[in-house]
Amino acid sequence: MSLLRATDTHEHFLARLDPRSRIISSLLAVLAAVAMTSLTGQIAMVVAALALAAIADVDWRAMLHRLAHVEGFMIVLLILLPLTMPGRALIALGPFALSDAGLMRAISIVLKVNAAVITTMALLATLEPVRLGRGLASLGLPARLMHLLLFLVRYQSLFREEGARLMEAMRARGFRPHANLRTFRAYGNFTGMLLVRSMERAERVEESMRCRGFSGKFPLRATRALSALDIAFTLLLALILTGIILLDRLA
Repeated sequence: MSLLRATDTHEHFLARLDPRSRIISSLLAVLAAVAMTSLTGQIAMVVAALALAAIADVDWRAMLHRLAHVEGFMIVLLILLPLTMPGRALIALGPFALSDAGLMRAISIVLKVNAAVITTMALLATLEPVRLGRGLASLGLPARLMHLLLFLVRYQSLFREEGARLMEAMRARGFRPHANLRTFRAYGNFTGMLLVRSMERAERVEESMRCRGFSGKFPLRATRALSALDIAFTLLLALILTGIILLDRLA
């Protein structure tokens, strides 16, 4: 499910920015979110992240769908941290007590994580994988990591389809999952076969790339200088983040 809208996907403001400026801006925003210490600063970071998402013109339904996976872990954190962290008890349920320090710590982590995730979605998840890879390479990312990123984006759908075919074949043979040893053994065989077929597919892909002249490096276009728009956006974002940090320290 793409974060870009079905129409006008390249007309929003951020689409005109160089990938390098978006990567740097995302890194600055995440570092600022992690550095927040007060509730006021953390809420301000979430608001700023939502504003970035609005500027990026993301598909809000798709973004909420992705955030749901993150919020599942956050809910567990909101339950466990107040129960395990010492502090003044807010609510006592038999031997269990919810501490105020644990609750505030959990809320702080939830706000920081959401600010960082929404910012990353707005600035990076709306980038095409190839542009993101080129931007990372231009910033000095090791070539092996860039290749891993691009191959992962390109072939994850193929491996997902391979897994779906294997699972369909298991169901055609009458497989029904239950909490027993036979089910665990079947899933173990499924995982092993998926790895074997993935390796075979990877070898075929490598052979086809070498037949097309691949020598271990992707050709990259010459890196152009950042435009005035890129510099202005990065400086403006840095100024806003500085203001939020000052607000956080004074709160």
